[in-house]
Amino acid sequence: MENEYRSAEALAADPAFIDWIQHPTPTNTAVWEQWLAQHPDQLADIQLARQLVTLWHLVPTDPLAGAQAVVWSAIQAQKDKINLTPAYPPREQRPNPKSRRRIGVLAAAFGALLLLAGSVWYWQTQTVVEYASANEPRKLTLPDGSTVVLNAGASVRFARHWSADEARTVWLTGKAQFSVTHQLNNQRFVVQTPDQLQVEVLGTVFTVDEQARQTRVVLNSGRVRLHVASQQTPINMVPGELVDVPANTKQAIVRRRVEPAVYSAWTTRQFIFDNTTLGEMADLLAQDLGYQIDFADPALRDRRMTIHLPTRDPDILLAAIAEANDLTVSTITPKHIRITAKL
Repeated sequence: MENEYRSAEALAADPAFIDWIQHPTPTNTAVWEQWLAQHPDQLADIQLARQLVTLWHLVPTDPLAGAQAVVWSAIQAQKDKINLTPAYPPREQRPNPKSRRRIGVLAAAFGALLLLAGSVWYWQTQTVVEYASANEPRKLTLPDGSTVVLNAGASVRFARHWSADEARTVWLTGKAQFSVTHQLNNQRFVVQTPDQLQVEVLGTVFTVDEQARQTRVVLNSGRVRLHVASQQTPINMVPGELVDVPANTKQAIVRRRVEPAVYSAWTTRQFIFDNTTLGEMADLLAQDLGYQIDFADPALRDRRMTIHLPTRDPDILLAAIAEANDLTVSTITPKHIRITAKL
């Protein structure tokens, strides 16, 4: 580990950073959390580097058994034909031009069949990686018709084709909202994050926000089951519930009731808060936009307000918080804010 890194690429090339992302432990998590506390200006770099390391580690998909069978059967058939050729050729006869042309056509057709089967097999087993730009969200349609909205800088990875007898699996880095279609065969839908958290659903709308310190899941509707690597019993979520799973397994998992619209407003680039505490608003700015907001008096976190902003501008939001609650908002650094009561 170095004291400072010039870019996200430099972070992603550090063996210690790679080991933390791919094999997080309480020890290395504490080390990197301490480093991040000393270098808060590199939060965006560490998030991007985390995505780079995750995308480099691709999980291979299993080939389709049907395509393999077609190719193998064709090879065996051709092999059997070759084995039927006698060890000693019969008396030489003048070749029939029509027969030679027919053999050539059959060979060409056989080659085309192998090429076609192999191409279908290759295309269906490919892994697709999609990502959003650093400036705005992006909406995607998955192979089963489900949709996902990626937050700026987020990425997903999934198979180009999902077999009916296997779980529909998506690997997520960053933040995304999923709207999952229900299948007649109750096919599972699983979102996998780098910290080994699995979000299993049947048909629902929910948001997963994967960050370096924790992964947050907010359920809008339907059913969700969380499989946490550090515990044997899954967590069954209900609509309107938020669950924070810390990357540090020694920290407790947090579950609480929330208004889901507050946590999905980013998909339409808005701020929506309904009777929401200032503390929860500050936590959302920290989770989504990398802000650090300090309250001079902890009691200020419990104040509540309702506001709908058609633009996701944190400066406008902070100004509105100050005006509505008679507070002073001081800027220590561009993303380090201190809130105090007016004297």
